[in-house]
Amino acid sequence: MRFGIFQSIQLPDPKAEVRYYKEALEQVQRAEQLGYDSVWMTEHHFSRHGIVSSTLAVLAYLAGVTSTIRLGTAVTVLPFHDPIQVAEEAATVDLLSDGRLDFGIGRGFQWGEYHKLNIPMEEANRRFEEAMEVITKAWTLDEPFDHHGEFWNYTDMTIHPRPVQSPHPPIWVAASSPASMDRAARNDWNLMIGQGEPFDQVAKHVEHYRSALGEAGFDYHPGRVVLARPMYTAASEAQARRDTHDPFMWFKQTGNDVGAPPDRNVDLLPEEFSAYRRRFARDVSFDYDAAFDNVALFGTPDQLAGRIESLRDNGVENLIFFVNYGGFDTKKVVDSLELFAKEVMPRFSD
Repeated sequence: MRFGIFQSIQLPDPKAEVRYYKEALEQVQRAEQLGYDSVWMTEHHFSRHGIVSSTLAVLAYLAGVTSTIRLGTAVTVLPFHDPIQVAEEAATVDLLSDGRLDFGIGRGFQWGEYHKLNIPMEEANRRFEEAMEVITKAWTLDEPFDHHGEFWNYTDMTIHPRPVQSPHPPIWVAASSPASMDRAARNDWNLMIGQGEPFDQVAKHVEHYRSALGEAGFDYHPGRVVLARPMYTAASEAQARRDTHDPFMWFKQTGNDVGAPPDRNVDLLPEEFSAYRRRFARDVSFDYDAAFDNVALFGTPDQLAGRIESLRDNGVENLIFFVNYGGFDTKKVVDSLELFAKEVMPRFSD
């Protein structure tokens, strides 16, 4: 199995941006030393929920201070960006890292981000698909190309540098609905399952994606799925609960507050985001105990190993951990990374 981490760099203390960035980047370097396989940066805008507004800029920095850990976007929100600029910047990170980029993509989900950028959410899917068409051409075509689409137009286009990985960096798509997993399979893209999906849904997602790939004529193997989970391990379950409760609740509540439409008027969300209407409804609250039992990898090394074994039995062999949420004390984050590497990783080295 492979284990990585992902970071969104949150801002509970509005005056501590520099410290939070410094701690997160130091955690990445320590994770590489401990043998973690990858780090992924999450893109958010305009709120304390996540202050990585330019994932590829941060990964370009990490390319220069790491040597083996793979560098991923989780995700690049394609509807917000000029696809040619994304193609160029991603190729640059792939070059600077000697071919370590994993290109995770999604359409975003926060009403406030779309609203402040003046992009109608109804355009999200169409922008996503057109952007990937352009990026794929820019990375793979040997001759200059023209593109005249609904949102972007280019003439005689070619980019430099080109990606180091051939034909391009691995593409990972954040998807949870059957339709979005089917789209990933049709395009032969890899699947990224989000950190909020309950354990009992993970196996269903993996099986749906496996079947959809086969129907599209592509091969499946477990390395084509990455599963995100919040993670923290400690000497006792009581300590794990005590240490994670407040920062994790801050993360969940803040994410719900900034992601929802104003006054939680979920009717503002268009049909293609209908799955989020229940999540952002006025009467929804977050249950920490339910998350501990059904979503998160919180607990002792033995508890985590048992849950990971069940995930492996359900086809998951690639896990990435959300380890720094809600202003979590950086020493506790590093202690958890070290304990996991010492006590859990060796059990899954075969």
